[in-house]
Amino acid sequence: MATLMRLGSSPGCLNFNRLKIQRISSLVSVHPGKFCDALQECTDTRDIKRGLQFHCQVIKLVGTGWLSLWNKLLNVYSRCGLMTYLFRVFNSMSERDIVSFNTVISGYTQRGLYSEALVVYSQIRTSGMVPNSISLSTMLKACASVTAIERIQQLHAEGLKCGLNLDKFVMSSLVDCYFKCKRLDEARVAFDEIDLLDIVSWNIMIAGYASNDCHEQALETFMHMLQAGMSCDSFTMTSILGACVQPNHLKLGKQLHAFAMKAGLASETPIGNALITMYSKCRDMNHASELFFRIYSANIISYTALIAGFIENGMNEDAVLFYHHMLDQGVKENEYTFASILKSFSSLSSLQQGRQVHARIVKSGFESDLLVENALIDAYSKCGSIMDAQTVFVGMINHDKVSYTTMIGALAQHGMGKEALELFEAMKVKGLHADDVTYLTILSACSHSGLVDKGLQIFQSMSKLHSVKPRREHYACIVDMLGRSGRLGEAEKFIKNVSVESDAYVWEALLGACRIHGDMELGIRSAKKAVELGQEKDAVHVLLSSIYAEKGMWEEKCKVRRKLEGNALRKEPGSSWLEV
Repeated sequence: MATLMRLGSSPGCLNFNRLKIQRISSLVSVHPGKFCDALQECTDTRDIKRGLQFHCQVIKLVGTGWLSLWNKLLNVYSRCGLMTYLFRVFNSMSERDIVSFNTVISGYTQRGLYSEALVVYSQIRTSGMVPNSISLSTMLKACASVTAIERIQQLHAEGLKCGLNLDKFVMSSLVDCYFKCKRLDEARVAFDEIDLLDIVSWNIMIAGYASNDCHEQALETFMHMLQAGMSCDSFTMTSILGACVQPNHLKLGKQLHAFAMKAGLASETPIGNALITMYSKCRDMNHASELFFRIYSANIISYTALIAGFIENGMNEDAVLFYHHMLDQGVKENEYTFASILKSFSSLSSLQQGRQVHARIVKSGFESDLLVENALIDAYSKCGSIMDAQTVFVGMINHDKVSYTTMIGALAQHGMGKEALELFEAMKVKGLHADDVTYLTILSACSHSGLVDKGLQIFQSMSKLHSVKPRREHYACIVDMLGRSGRLGEAEKFIKNVSVESDAYVWEALLGACRIHGDMELGIRSAKKAVELGQEKDAVHVLLSSIYAEKGMWEEKCKVRRKLEGNALRKEPGSSWLEV
């Protein structure tokens, strides 16, 4: 009753509450089962005030009986997000069933309280009960969110032991979990264990492969689904279209477009949005643009997909024009729209327009969105305002790995190597684990700031201490770091010692260093290695010709230039933006 007093203390409010309580009391006195319907209504409408009033009357008039009534009450608190009340009611219940446990587990999982959900799940067995399909599928979702692969494997074994491999819902959830944890082989095994495959199972398999960049496997699974006589739905089409992400996939993408039209799915907005993205990634912006204007009811996702497509294809001016067209149509941005258009303004180095978008972000209430804040840091940095980037970073309530990586890259870009190193250490203190992108960023910072020894130390630690496997970009960054500092011989020795001699990328990095320090002999050797390994880019020939020119070897320079022209290669002209 104290809760009711807190909800309203004015005489009118108290009289109103008394009338409600009288009506509730009469409802319970007729039949407690009807009380369940009233609690369900509170859940559906998220009416927590009325739910609290019902709670008082349950205690007063029903007591500890009627388990289904208490489960309904648990569901009210679960759906309304009152975890403290949920926990108290659950612990006070003298009797519980599997529905009670599932309701609490679901409530914790929906609020991101995965450890608490695991604790409650472990109590099911100790209470003499057996988890059912809802228990397992909910827990699998919780484990996937924290990448608890060992726990997922335990749940997998438990499901098989309980005979839940016959439950398509559980097994499909298991497949989805393995994909989210990047365990593709286990996902395939779980998929093969499903006795009767339905459209949901196939869709999860296709989407899982596509989201893990296994595009060929996604397409192969799609073909197997059709061969099995299954009919695809809109989710199938959006998933398989997501596997067409390269220019050489355009023909297949057009075939899928025709397939969607034949199946009567092409007119659906989600399919249209997926097709816009597919054509954009396949470098066919003409079809992407035409398709947008054919969508019957374009939404913010449609606009954002086309804006992102323009940006991805280097058409930043078109992205800005289309963004303004969107605003003229009265369409409001979401967090993905803001993050996309900020990339365009950063590429155009348009600081003033970037600040205008920032103002719209604040006005729209997205200033605390993590995705948008990270995009703002990147935009301000690339527009030349490191102070604005730092202001955004410092003002953020939450930071993730991307926030730190973006800010470290911003500091590196502005020659603030020591500050980048300090932030890298602060990231580790906070408990955020650096990934390969973070390490590449901090190595670049060390390279451009002359912090060679520190860079080498970080490179050694990334694989030995933190189990992050170096990629070709990391090796090239070390070569560039040693080369910039004039340690060319050491850079060449590094290439041979780490067995990356067959990678043209590192030889191109060494060639760039030779150009800086005028080492013609090593430069020629590096250029030949890069060309032999298939690096026929214009940059290799341009760098080599520059080395010859600086040494006064004009005949050799002309030969390289003629080869550049003969191979239909050309130096891309540089450009810069000046805001007026």
